[in-house]
Amino acid sequence: MKKALPEKMFVDEQSRLSALRTWVLDQGATEIVMNERQFWNFAALQPVAEKPWSTYMGRPIFVSDMPDDAQKKLGVFDGRKPGTI
Repeated sequence: MKKALPEKMFVDEQSRLSALRTWVLDQGATEIVMNERQFWNFAALQPVAEKPWSTYMGRPIFVSDMPDDAQKKLGVFDGRKPGTI
């Protein structure tokens, strides 16, 4: 089930991966949708060995408000958007 992160999660420097892990498990999320600010805060918390950041806990991450070219380069592009071939 595709779930969007709450607006207040991962919007500041106090973000924690444990909060995201708990949210994923509590919500039963199979796909994670976040905005660009949340994505970059999330990326800053990831260990170097975990990059690229196209998944978290095996769940694909989608960043809808990031420019399409950047999404494609980072591997977070959702090709199932309306109007996408």
